[in-house]
Amino acid sequence: MLELFEETYRRLRYKIPERPRQVQIEITNRCNMDCPMCPREDLDIELEHMEWDKFLQVAEALHGDEIITLTGWGEPFLHPLCFDMIALCKNRGHRVMVTSNALFTKPEIAQQIIDSGIDVLTFSIDDVNGGAELGHHNSKVLENIENIAKERKNGYPNLRLQATLHADCENDLLDVIRYATKLRIETVNVGRLDRKYAPELKRPTANQEAELYERAYGLARSLGVQLDWLQFSVSSGITRFFYRLLRKKLHRSGRFCLKTFDYAYVTREGNVTPCCLLPKAPMGNIISSDLSSVWKGKAFHHFRNNYREVCGSCDLWTIDQVQDNQ
Repeated sequence: MLELFEETYRRLRYKIPERPRQVQIEITNRCNMDCPMCPREDLDIELEHMEWDKFLQVAEALHGDEIITLTGWGEPFLHPLCFDMIALCKNRGHRVMVTSNALFTKPEIAQQIIDSGIDVLTFSIDDVNGGAELGHHNSKVLENIENIAKERKNGYPNLRLQATLHADCENDLLDVIRYATKLRIETVNVGRLDRKYAPELKRPTANQEAELYERAYGLARSLGVQLDWLQFSVSSGITRFFYRLLRKKLHRSGRFCLKTFDYAYVTREGNVTPCCLLPKAPMGNIISSDLSSVWKGKAFHHFRNNYREVCGSCDLWTIDQVQDNQ
């Protein structure tokens, strides 16, 4: 409990830790899906795998207690050495997470995932009935998710479903929650739609978003599913209570992005950036510089205090909506 109070105090005062606790490593930008809302081809990045030697250098620059997410703007399990990367991180003491579209290129990948020791596996899926035109959906995807949910041992890996919220697709989210219950998947995460590179896509207004949250949370709670929705509530128990109570104060009415408190993104080249959407805004390089020095450096400090200069109207990790929904 004391640790929770201390963490809440630090976040409210925006007293960042000495180094990031969460590090996302861009192991590949290649993908076998082409989702309209994905900005992968608009970010001016190389759609390639991270080289093994480069990955080793990045891993060795970490301390060993960070939570590692092995996911870039692509499908992680397309990387031929993905499971070697997972094993290396686990051997170094990291908690390892991966986000996948579940469209596996080989049938044996499902069993490799179960055997890998990965801690958390998130599947991006916006629809379970075959009606989604704008998001992640494929009949093979559902089969793969169901196989892993069925075959995993003792609840490992922990499974999550992640949905992007489009306008007029509210019932799809409710179906995803029901699907999670059917498969005994622990958590459903909901994210806002980023329209920067696809302004023709529509998303709910702020009021519609709030109304849908109440419906979705009521359903999730009745079915025993944890609903994580950064704009409203995350986690469980007392942590969820405090987050819901204080969430608007955590980013001081939009002055700070919630993602920048303890998170860093590492590109294929080893560049450290504040966000996966900012590959061209390096704060330093983890291979040539100490991570703590980059994290506490002048470039990162300036970014945190002036992030709107770089991020514009992005509101994916803020409480209030910024972009025009028209």
